[in-house]
Amino acid sequence: MKLKRSTIFYLLILGYLSLCQQALFAQEVIDSICAIADEEIILESEVGYGISSVILEKGIKRPTDEQLSVIRSQVLNAYITQKILLARADEESLFVEDRQVDKELGRKFEQVVNQVGGEAKLEEYFGRPIRQIKREMRKGVMEGLLIDLVRRKHLVAAQVRRQDVIAFYELHKAELPVQPERVQLSHILIEVKPSEEARRMAREKIMKAMYRLQEGVEFDSVAMEFSEDPSAEFGGKLGFTNRGDLVSSFEEAAYSLEPGEVSTVVESPFGFHIIRVIERQGERISTQHILARLTANDDDWVNTNHFAADLFDSLKNGADFATLAVNHSIDNASKDKGGKLDLMPVEQLPDDFKTAIIGKSNGDFVEPFRTEFGIHILRIDNLIPAHSLTPETDWELLEQYALNFKREEQFQNWVKSQWKDHYIWPESLRELANN
Repeated sequence: MKLKRSTIFYLLILGYLSLCQQALFAQEVIDSICAIADEEIILESEVGYGISSVILEKGIKRPTDEQLSVIRSQVLNAYITQKILLARADEESLFVEDRQVDKELGRKFEQVVNQVGGEAKLEEYFGRPIRQIKREMRKGVMEGLLIDLVRRKHLVAAQVRRQDVIAFYELHKAELPVQPERVQLSHILIEVKPSEEARRMAREKIMKAMYRLQEGVEFDSVAMEFSEDPSAEFGGKLGFTNRGDLVSSFEEAAYSLEPGEVSTVVESPFGFHIIRVIERQGERISTQHILARLTANDDDWVNTNHFAADLFDSLKNGADFATLAVNHSIDNASKDKGGKLDLMPVEQLPDDFKTAIIGKSNGDFVEPFRTEFGIHILRIDNLIPAHSLTPETDWELLEQYALNFKREEQFQNWVKSQWKDHYIWPESLRELANN
């Protein structure tokens, strides 16, 4: 069993083959029954599209007959396994919520759009409108999430000893990915507070909107005229949300309203709102709002820049970074840890951060710089160059790889054991379970 298992199983588990790219084989397949798992039919067209998706994902331009034969077996194995695991999910009454499906669908759709180069190209690729493509993807995404639930439920506890990690490394080191350049930063984010004049102007605007509502003008019309939120063009409609989806002050006011009721002015970190509840479904609410943004003006930014410069001078003169972060940073996720951020690949940093740390070394401070969130000061705590994994430099990561590998191996053995309890046609396909 290789470290990099066949990508087709991974793609199927994620519901990827519900959106099989109609590429290399799409015009050549004549539909017929290829296999049956219990009462589920697998068509030649499905297998052909599955093969195409793997070839596309792997970037194989001219697959040989031998490659096609191997991929075909992998696709069939994955499809039959998929059917068996979905049957298991049904037996165990597993389910996923619509909210979770929608979130995963959005992520996967964006991934596919980026892969083909835009929504227009995606429509051209499939010969169908975006709405239809999303509808077809949704079923596969839901099935992928169900299979993931089965997987998590039946993953057994596993442990690896030091000799297991070393053996894993020696066997798979040629296949292990190169560790990218990574960095751990400490971070102070300084809030740019809007002045009293900015607050006055925002409040004046929201009150104008309130007066229009009191005059009897439709909420949608007032939102389109006054709101500074992207939802304004839709009459301020935000759709259905659950508890915890919205900022606390907005949510507290919204959940206190009955359908059709309009709130008084509500302040949030974004500014001043007027909220209307459209509909309630249990703990879910559909709302619309009007927003007058509370934004800092140029003078506010200049004043905050001066304050950030003073903090930076203090750091250069020996002030404790952690203390300054606790006292002045508004990044709640890091301030209580002295401003420390998690170790992460440099490529995953926001562009502003990547630019700011160019040419910096361990221990260096980064001068204050501005983003949409405020003004940042950074310290380079640990900059690790790109390198091949070794036990000496990456023990914890190798240990996790070895543990995941062992868990996956145990799960695959469990999956193979399930084949015997299901009807598979033709019978010869049972040999795939041992591949």
